[in-house]
Amino acid sequence: MKFGIIVICLAALLSAPSYADENSSIGFKTVALALEALKNKDGTKTSVQGGWTIIEDQEDSNMVLWSFTPDSHPAHPAAVKRTVLEKKQSVYIQMTALCQAKKAACDKLMQEFEELNQNIMKGS
Repeated sequence: MKFGIIVICLAALLSAPSYADENSSIGFKTVALALEALKNKDGTKTSVQGGWTIIEDQEDSNMVLWSFTPDSHPAHPAAVKRTVLEKKQSVYIQMTALCQAKKAACDKLMQEFEELNQNIMKGS
């Protein structure tokens, strides 16, 4: 059941990633604005892993992991926001993104993150 909920949530979120939309699903108009705001937000932890900027944030009682593409990535600039949620003793990952690159590169990025999320959930 837990896996089914994850697949449904991810499918709904992945079907419509935002492409430079003012009403972005990540809450920021641009990737650059998101990165700047999160770097300056109290309580966040920023690191660089394999060229990616990773920011850990706490929203309410949920852990939020932000991933920002490196300059060299085909989908750059892009931000992927993954929120770890618990509902009815099940854990799942809610994912949204803002990708300001070409659609094909953005779609590939989202597919890669979907696979990563599925692998994470298999391990939990």
